[in-house]
Amino acid sequence: MSSNKKQFALIAIAGGIFAAVMITGIVANMVRGNYMALPLVFSALLLAVGAIWLGIWLNRRRIQMMFLNPTPDKLIENYHATLLRARARKIPHADAAAAQLSALAATVYGQFDRAREELAAVDWEKTPAIYRGHRLDVLALIALLEKQDRARTLELLAEARTLRQSDPLGSVPVLHDAILVAVGAGDAESVTRTQRGAGRKLGALPAVCAWALSLHAGSTGQTADATRYLAQARAAAPYFVGLTE
Repeated sequence: MSSNKKQFALIAIAGGIFAAVMITGIVANMVRGNYMALPLVFSALLLAVGAIWLGIWLNRRRIQMMFLNPTPDKLIENYHATLLRARARKIPHADAAAAQLSALAATVYGQFDRAREELAAVDWEKTPAIYRGHRLDVLALIALLEKQDRARTLELLAEARTLRQSDPLGSVPVLHDAILVAVGAGDAESVTRTQRGAGRKLGALPAVCAWALSLHAGSTGQTADATRYLAQARAAAPYFVGLTE
């Protein structure tokens, strides 16, 4: 499980415990016939849920807005800071998740050596297969964007797929699908998942997905769609290196 998913899971567990306590209080008050406290209890519950949702949304939005900066420096600093907090909470494999996100950000900005350095900072042999698959996906994107090496890109994607098949939790990530679509090797399901990824507005993943769809549309003669997806990629990450090719 990635550090972000782990964090959301912990929040969900804490929220579940809080809700259970609140419901217990509601039932106890109803049994005693004390209905005056119910509006206060419900209000507190709604405020707590709203605060949790708002905090998650604001954090995601803050990271998305960082992709409007001309360099990935703030993004990578943020991921490194997140890693320190995750280590303090003893979240497993947080270093792998932070390295993958940092490397993806550097790749989107065309800083390929920096991306490889971020990945090299982790001992991947000590991580589960799903994390090693994420690393290979980023390396595949680097191979495609840096050298337009379609053969190497497909080789890395195939290795990532094999790793995920060995992991019961190894579902195919959207980035993997987007790269397949970009090289013209994606099926209808890959295109559909990539379209969903492109709809996430700002950030690395929406930019890569929209860019991949622009290539797919261009290869099939859908000029208007290709232009629309390019504009969508530019809006998601204006400094995405794929837009300059």
